[in-house]
Amino acid sequence: MRIHRTTPTREFSVFSNALLRDRSISWCAVGVLTYLLSLPNDARVTIRTLADQRKEGRARIAAALHELEDSRYLRRVVHKNRETGQLFTVYEVFDTPYEDEPPSGEAEEIQNRASGESADAASDVPPSGEMTREQEPPSPPSTPLAAPSERTALAARLLGSLGRTHPRLALGTDEALRLAPLVEEWWDAGASSAQVRAALTEGLPPRVYSPGALAENRLRRKCPTAPTPVTAVEVEARTPGATAYREAARRGGALAWALLRGQPAPA
Repeated sequence: MRIHRTTPTREFSVFSNALLRDRSISWCAVGVLTYLLSLPNDARVTIRTLADQRKEGRARIAAALHELEDSRYLRRVVHKNRETGQLFTVYEVFDTPYEDEPPSGEAEEIQNRASGESADAASDVPPSGEMTREQEPPSPPSTPLAAPSERTALAARLLGSLGRTHPRLALGTDEALRLAPLVEEWWDAGASSAQVRAALTEGLPPRVYSPGALAENRLRRKCPTAPTPVTAVEVEARTPGATAYREAARRGGALAWALLRGQPAPA
């Protein structure tokens, strides 16, 4: 196959190969996604307007949008108009599957739905303030683990999200934090999150017995090398001065005079 490409100078969009070659979404979903990414912000799009522009009907367009939602390329956010109170939906489109945002707000008390008791009220734990016959010595205070940096947490969330689109690569929180520094090495080498995701998910075997070991092997084996810095060499161009020009003119004149007189050329 021969590829003929042109170089556009205006009104064009750029997409990564990882997006175009993502096997978790269909060709129809890829087409809808690339079209949505080419639109400006705040563009108004509905299923009807998308179906009117191509041969696919509304059913296929709706199925493609649901597919993009499942693959985390698309997110629907419901907003409420403060003046009218009406609800409306805003599409958020991403060129790479979005990561989970860190949880916010206070933790709610988890209760047992059957008995109404809280989760920490176990049957073998006495009520608060009740004494037992044997008092165990207090355990030494545990040393809190250092919180990961924001960059490490972002790399861990990238690894933790792989299981949503590829269940064979479902990683736990501890496993994702352990492998997060390897993802940071990819970023340091200039790779994007989409390239990391593609390297981990493309060509998976039918069965994955250890997702952590497979991810670690691919991150180490396929890690790109950092680009070698190019050393600039400055070359100074010298122009001949007046002396060199006079010398060249003298030699040329002597050669011409010798040829006209039939004498051998001077050395």
